[in-house]
Amino acid sequence: MNLIELIMKQKIGLALSGGGVRAMAHIGLLQCFREEGIQIDEISGTSGGATIAAMFSHGYSTSEMLSFFKRTPLFKYSLYTFHKPGIVDSEKFISAFKSIFPNDSFKDLKLPTYITATNLMTGNLEYFTEGELIRPLIASSSVPPFFSPMEIKGHLFADGGIINDFPVEPLQENCRKIIGSFINPIDLITKNEVDTTLKLVSRVYQIGLKNKDIAKFSSCDYVFKPLNLKKIGLLDTKFIDAAYNYGYTQAKSEIEKIKVILQS
Repeated sequence: MNLIELIMKQKIGLALSGGGVRAMAHIGLLQCFREEGIQIDEISGTSGGATIAAMFSHGYSTSEMLSFFKRTPLFKYSLYTFHKPGIVDSEKFISAFKSIFPNDSFKDLKLPTYITATNLMTGNLEYFTEGELIRPLIASSSVPPFFSPMEIKGHLFADGGIINDFPVEPLQENCRKIIGSFINPIDLITKNEVDTTLKLVSRVYQIGLKNKDIAKFSSCDYVFKPLNLKKIGLLDTKFIDAAYNYGYTQAKSEIEKIKVILQS
């Protein structure tokens, strides 16, 4: 095998950060990649980025991804917890995820896919890559204190973003090029932008993760950082389309730069 053939066989990895509704911007980037014929070989994700990673790896279209998020409510009375920590019972999302992953298995995914979740009992981050799919996906998005922990094999798991909101690490072994999509910009804000509990928790998460996430930018060949997302709250579902459009528009404006980086 000559050098050119070796390079062509090496892989492109994509890491999707968490960010709640802002994660819809990832879908805009993926739509742009599909239009341009850019092939992703491995994918990782945290929180909302985890669900998008799994849906993309399964083969769902971007419109199907958006439809899933729009039809899956985050807060309604029937989802509230009873006799367990949290406000919303994460277990009650299983049926919604069954509608898109009926076999509940990593085996149905077409790409190597890495899903993060935080083991609350050991205090460690875990990457899920095989076995049951739905519980790890829900766990990865179970942001405390709003969502109850998810039990997996006797352990309680919560949001992967508690420890790693930008999961570049599992892609480093096999991928020649790594693209990161980071949708949690830390900009200067006013006190009016932290005037609700949701906004406060979102801001605290962002600040806590900022330094170690940005330090990992150097491990990527390109980092997609869509603008105009800072006013979209973590669980502000009325902005699903807006977040997607911000991501798609900016990806289109940067796609030639991305292609040059991937071909170099």
